[in-house]
Amino acid sequence: MVKRFIWVAIATIFFVFQFHTNSASAVELNANTRTIVLNDAGETVTLSSEEVTEGQRLFNSNCTKCHLQGKTKTNNNVSLGVSDLAGAEPPRDNLLALVDYLKNPTSYDGENNLSEEHPNISRPDLYPELRNLTEDDVYSVAGYMLVAPKLDERWGGTIYF
Repeated sequence: MVKRFIWVAIATIFFVFQFHTNSASAVELNANTRTIVLNDAGETVTLSSEEVTEGQRLFNSNCTKCHLQGKTKTNNNVSLGVSDLAGAEPPRDNLLALVDYLKNPTSYDGENNLSEEHPNISRPDLYPELRNLTEDDVYSVAGYMLVAPKLDERWGGTIYF
């Protein structure tokens, strides 16, 4: 009986700790954190917490093979950090530009079409894992990519081997 009581007490402590940890992370997703640049004109949009959470889930399941924590395994010189996205041609540092990239990927200088090399929703024949992504899903992933640097200061950066 005493042993069972100890296990219940330990489980309660872990539950309270988990609840406290989860509520702390919810504070990070305030309206200011979820507000990102919408377009080249500098207009902003505030994503819902659900859109950010869904974007994170989709990014983790589809993009982290090459972009863990916003880094780029295939090109260590270009990350998903906002400054690198702003340096692309055309700039990809806003929501609509990232949505466009996820549909029609191009090289960093904008010269080459990468639809056969980079996963995108326009080529379900080459990338069947993205076949079921909706327009809302792409919007959420792009939104998460712009919110992520606000949540994790390590987002982007350099890969060290």
